[in-house]
Amino acid sequence: MALSLDSLVTDLMFQANAAIDQQKLIEGLGGQEALETKQLLDVDRLDPRAEMELSPSMPFRRRGERRLMIIDDKALVPREDPQADPVVKTDLRAAKEALINTCTLLPIRLGRLFTLGTWGDAVMVARTARDLRGIALLPYALDSQVDVDGKRRQTPLSQKEFETKILAFEKRLEELDDEQIIAGLSGVTFERRGDLLIVDVLEEDGTWDQRKSMLMENQLAAMERFSMLPGAPQPKGPAPGAKLENGKGTPAKAAAAPTPAPVPVPVPVKEEPKGPPIDVREIDGAVVIVFPAERFDLDVAAALGKRDWDHVVRRTDNLTGATRDKLHRDGATWIAPLEFLSEVFVEGKPLTKAEFERDSQKLEGLKSLDVHFPRFGPVMLLEIAGKGRFVTTVDGAERAAKLVAG
Repeated sequence: MALSLDSLVTDLMFQANAAIDQQKLIEGLGGQEALETKQLLDVDRLDPRAEMELSPSMPFRRRGERRLMIIDDKALVPREDPQADPVVKTDLRAAKEALINTCTLLPIRLGRLFTLGTWGDAVMVARTARDLRGIALLPYALDSQVDVDGKRRQTPLSQKEFETKILAFEKRLEELDDEQIIAGLSGVTFERRGDLLIVDVLEEDGTWDQRKSMLMENQLAAMERFSMLPGAPQPKGPAPGAKLENGKGTPAKAAAAPTPAPVPVPVPVKEEPKGPPIDVREIDGAVVIVFPAERFDLDVAAALGKRDWDHVVRRTDNLTGATRDKLHRDGATWIAPLEFLSEVFVEGKPLTKAEFERDSQKLEGLKSLDVHFPRFGPVMLLEIAGKGRFVTTVDGAERAAKLVAG
C-alpha cells in the first residue's frame, strides 16, 4: 500500500475487544461512496516498527484494542513542502464532524485527525479527558532523554531508567482527574457532545496551523503538574491554564472581589534549559542551524517540522534581529548529530548498519542515505569520517559535511 505524505488521516482506536459494526463505520465516514476514495489501514497487521514510524500508539493502547487509520490522499490542498509550510489551508470542519459522528456511532476510545508525515493533531475526540492526556503524554514516554519526572537529560536514559518510566506511564494518568485536565486548556477549542469530549486547534474557517498542535499537546500532557511520586493525586486547585465555562472553550469568569491597590512585583526571568548554544549561520543568504548533541531531540525535530522557531531558538543563542526575522520569514535548513542508526527509518523499518553500508552513497570520507526521521520527515543521513553520524536537510552531502568539519 502506497502512502502519500500530507494525506489526511482519520485515526480510530477502539475500546478493548469491541465489535466493529462495519455498516456503522461506513455510515460514520460518510457512506460507501465517500469511503471508496480512501485507503483503510489495519494498523494491527503492520510490523510494530512501521507503526512507530507512522504514528506510535504504545504504551497508550492496551491489549485487545484495535486501531484503524482511514487515509485520504485527496482531501487536502497540496502543499509544495509540508515541512516548510505549517498551515493546512483546507477547511477541515466537515472532516471533524465526520470524526465526531463516527465516534458517536461506534465504541471508539479515541479518535484523531492529523496528516501523514507531520507530528500533532488537528482534532481529538475521547470519552474521558484521561485518554486525551494519555495520547498527549506519548512523546514523554517515548523520548529516551526525558526521565520519569519529565526532566530532560543531556544523555539517553539507561535501559532500566527507560523501563521504569514506561511502567510509570499509567500511574501518571491517575494524578489529574478529568476536571483538572480540562481546566488546564486555554487557547484551544473544547466542547462536549453527549459523552464525547472534543478538542481541536482549527481556525474559524476550518484551516489548521500545525504549530498550535504543540500548544494543545503540552496543555493536555501537563508535565509541569507531575507528582513527585508517580500516581499520587494532585490536590484540587486552579490549573496553570484558564478554566473553561460550560464546556464551550470560554474562560470561566472569576467572582467579583474588591481590587487591592497595586503592589510592584518584580517579573521573574524565565530560566532557560541548560546546554550549549546552537550555531546559526547564513550561507548564500539562507539560514542554516548546526545543532550540538545536547540541543537536538524529538521535541526539537517536531518543532522544526512545524517551523516553531521560538521552541528551537533560545534567548541565549544571541541571534541578531535580522537573522531572527529571516528565520521566521524564510525558515532554515539544519544539521544535527545522530547517535544510533535505528533512530531513523527506511521503508517503515529502523535502519540497520548492514542496510546502511549496502545502500548508502559513498564519497571520500563520507557516506549518505535518504531516510525518515520520526516527528519530522525526510532527511539525509550522513556518516562523516572522524566526526560521526548526522541527520540534515541541507542540500548536498559534501556541503552538509563542511558544516561540521570545523
